[in-house]
Amino acid sequence: MSTGTTINIPKLEISAEERDKNKPTSESIDAAARLLRETGLVVIESVLPSDWIEEVNVAMQAVLDMGEKTENGTHPMLEMPFMDARIIDNPYAMPIMKAVMGEKIFAYLPYGCNSTAPGSEIQWIHRDSGQLFPELPFALPVSTIVVNIPLVDFTVENGATEVWPGSHLIIDDEAVRNTPYNVCEEERAAQLPSFQLVMPAGSVVVRDMRCWHRAMPNRTRTRRHMLALVYFRRFHHAPDAPNIFNARVPEEIWTDLSEDAQEVYRFQAHD
Repeated sequence: MSTGTTINIPKLEISAEERDKNKPTSESIDAAARLLRETGLVVIESVLPSDWIEEVNVAMQAVLDMGEKTENGTHPMLEMPFMDARIIDNPYAMPIMKAVMGEKIFAYLPYGCNSTAPGSEIQWIHRDSGQLFPELPFALPVSTIVVNIPLVDFTVENGATEVWPGSHLIIDDEAVRNTPYNVCEEERAAQLPSFQLVMPAGSVVVRDMRCWHRAMPNRTRTRRHMLALVYFRRFHHAPDAPNIFNARVPEEIWTDLSEDAQEVYRFQAHD
């Protein structure tokens, strides 16, 4: 069974000045876009404040403990700290995504959270999104991207996600295309290199949703939380999507968003 390695993670190395300004240079954006196109993902390590990330992690656990309950009729993920610009308008992820998917990307709210409980088992290998035209003998440019933000340090012990770089370019046969999440067989995946996304809390991962990946077993005593925000090229807009995408953003939150953020979430209902 493939368990991956912790080397050769496609990381974008940024300068201290970029960190101070929370703004990647055009050279960094170009380098990140190239990594994303070639490997299917790019990681920018430790770009969000650790003390604030810990607050978000505690808030996330509280939301998960609530289950389906809501307070005052508002979805808890549509309130602070989850609507902070550092998450939904991330200054590193946004320019990278626009470089590869165009300026008119969009997303829905609320976003999700991947949470792995202690004692969890290994997940099946899968894609979150298949090829746009799966019958073609080649892969088209990326059209769906997920931005992940780990709320705790990701380690081998707590089940850091295993990823197969370059798998976004693989064309599946017809049988695989028709399975949920385009599941990949263990034997096939074992023939290709993989690694686990070992990284500090507060890092940002920009990943092509066609990449093979899976959650690994959590052998610690605490939950492993990672935020997951999905972004689309313009042609993916689906006004009849599931009702979760019709959740209304409180007006006081909406008006505090930047014009750029309002443009990205322009299809979202708000009061």
